Amino acid sequence: MTITTRSSPLDSLVRRYREFKLIARDPVLLVGLLVIGAFILAFIVWPLARVIYQGFFVPAGEKNAGAFSLEYFQNYTSPQYALLYWTIFSDTLLMGLGAAIGSTLVGFLFAYTTVRCNIPFKRVVHALTLVPTISPPFAIAIAAILLFGRTGLVTKDILQIQFKPGVNDIYGLDGLIFVQIITFFPVAYLIIRGLLERIDPSMEEAALALGASKFYIFRTITLPLLIPGIAGSFLLMFVEALADLGNPIFIGGNVTVLSTQIWIAINGEFNQQKGAALSLVLLLPTLIVFLLQRYWVTRKSYIAVTGKPTGGGAGFVKEPITRWTFITLTFFVLLLVVALYGSIFVGSITKLWGIDYTLDFRHYGNALTRGLKPILDTTFLSAIATPIAGLAGMIIAFLVVRKTFSGKEVVDFASNLGGAVPGTILGIGYIIAFIQAPLIIVVITFVALAYYLVSTSAQNFWMRAGLMLIGTFAGVGINFLALDEKNRAPLLSNPIIAPFNALPTIDASTWTILLAAILVLIAGLSLLFAPRARRASFIVLVLMAGYLLSRLYIADLTQPLVPWGRSIGGDYMPKIAASLAAWINLFFLPPLAILGFTYTVFAGFVISQWTPRARALGMLALLAVCAALTFVGETLALVGTPYIVLAAYAVRSLPASVRAGIASLQQIDPAIEEASTSLGADAQLTFRKVTLPLILPAFVAGLIFSFARHMTSLSAIIFLTSPKWPILTALIMGEFEQGGISLAAAYSMILIFIVLGAIGLVYAWAGRAFRASGIETSLGAG
Repeated sequence: MTITTRSSPLDSLVRRYREFKLIARDPVLLVGLLVIGAFILAFIVWPLARVIYQGFFVPAGEKNAGAFSLEYFQNYTSPQYALLYWTIFSDTLLMGLGAAIGSTLVGFLFAYTTVRCNIPFKRVVHALTLVPTISPPFAIAIAAILLFGRTGLVTKDILQIQFKPGVNDIYGLDGLIFVQIITFFPVAYLIIRGLLERIDPSMEEAALALGASKFYIFRTITLPLLIPGIAGSFLLMFVEALADLGNPIFIGGNVTVLSTQIWIAINGEFNQQKGAALSLVLLLPTLIVFLLQRYWVTRKSYIAVTGKPTGGGAGFVKEPITRWTFITLTFFVLLLVVALYGSIFVGSITKLWGIDYTLDFRHYGNALTRGLKPILDTTFLSAIATPIAGLAGMIIAFLVVRKTFSGKEVVDFASNLGGAVPGTILGIGYIIAFIQAPLIIVVITFVALAYYLVSTSAQNFWMRAGLMLIGTFAGVGINFLALDEKNRAPLLSNPIIAPFNALPTIDASTWTILLAAILVLIAGLSLLFAPRARRASFIVLVLMAGYLLSRLYIADLTQPLVPWGRSIGGDYMPKIAASLAAWINLFFLPPLAILGFTYTVFAGFVISQWTPRARALGMLALLAVCAALTFVGETLALVGTPYIVLAAYAVRSLPASVRAGIASLQQIDPAIEEASTSLGADAQLTFRKVTLPLILPAFVAGLIFSFARHMTSLSAIIFLTSPKWPILTALIMGEFEQGGISLAAAYSMILIFIVLGAIGLVYAWAGRAFRASGIETSLGAG
């Protein structure tokens, strides 16, 4: 007789706590999980949760704020709005299906031709095919209008078409699907090509030797092995098309899709709840399809893979008619891509497209004069966000591949979620989540990090909890000193707080100096109580104090840059000087909550080097400083700051870095890292000296695609840009809407040149050919 026992929720919590204690013994795993978990929670899960909540509740500041409401969902059943709303929804699905089918077919054509048909100029074809992945998502729409619009070069000047009422033009659903296919087919090409190169050609060669025809082999062997990749590509293209905002705005004409309806609701109607409700409608099909796509991707393992098979089936198709049919079709599409991008360049140097084709380079002069700040700021923010996304992706990949812990699949899934959901939804989520301080997220993150800090000083759970409360209340007490009488008044009704009203008030400068002084004092004590790393602890704490003090003086130091630039004069120097001042301030004036989180992690490493008897005192002092930094003012109210743009950039490109890291780590034998550990290296030394150098190629490739994605992002960023930090893609869309198509083309070419230049520099440094092997470039576009 067998006896089965049911585990209670308490037993499950106990197991999770014991697992957490085991994780805490590995500092790299613990800190990695805490930092990555905080990042995913704050910048992926929380914004999406806020969008879901906002779709059902009236936002603050409006009548009946906080009330449950299904107003905008009921429009789908309302006799007055149902036809309009269902038409928009059906057009959205039609656009997604058409773009998915077309881009998958074209991607398969290019992949099969380059891998199996021995196409001439193979490297050139591969490089030109990837051009749409490094250009703005709406560049093809601009090009299509220049060539096939009502005043287009082909339609008006070559074919002499007169667009009278009733005559179909490039604007509308058919034109939108066309530009979506050209925009997204390179992603399908990369996915299917990767699968084709991994199929062992010996199976096809064996079937050929047994007398099977090439078509029969393709139908019974090659195609079944490609079905997961083709299905995954189709589903992914469907999500990308639904998520795209730029192309529907530029070329949609009278057809409205959900992404543009959401954009109009937020930017045109200023209706936050309507935008959130429509975002949920768009989120449902994209999320379902994303889950299906992940399911298909996981099934790729049953393909016969032998590492990198010799020849990869290259030249398998040798029949002249079949081979040249594939090559001709490929070159025809490639010629169309070249013509589209060529038209953007020609349009940027044409006086007035459609009327006067005289060469005129003034558009570039106007772009560099009027748009210099957006160009500089977009490049700068993209460059800063790139290593953030790359490092976060490598850490997540390392945790997923090399570590075992509960919730590993959740971390992997959530890290991809930020790039899988439409950018419009993420942008709206950021506005809703960070227009005010998300106190609950700040508290959760601080408690997790603070618990890590106190765990270095106490082994007992209740002792840790007590120390954490004492240190946190000490930090909040320091903040109470910085409150003036007006801000203290609402707190004094609490009898516990009222006696503290007798404490003196200090200004912000004195508050900062006080915290820095505490850090310097602890640095001095570390010379006595940190025998294992005395110098390192002292230097880290002094640098923390110095960086904190720099907040008081950095604005005064950078302010003279602006008048200096104006004194030089000209069209460029004033803007360059202003941008330079803003960039320096960005490094030295981060949100204090983020500074508090960072200092908490540093404090854990520092205090772990102290002698056991002195740790508690030093830890409490450091925890008080970190708590004071974390909970001062409107913590993490990021709307209008460059930090929210950095977060959006990093989240959108995170999946590419994660997939690159996972693919690279899976090819590295764990025995190499185990040998390092057996020789006495700890986890962080092994990762830094062994693992990281081995995954460096994937890391570099992930950086390249991250930078390209940041520079060309629109749908998430358009809601987050501000006059102080203008973004180039939003500026291009604004110029196009105002009729400046040649100026928009000039901006687009400048953006493409910047991305190409960055890729060239990185590959020249890395000494690698232009290729993207093993890189997942398919998530987070737009």
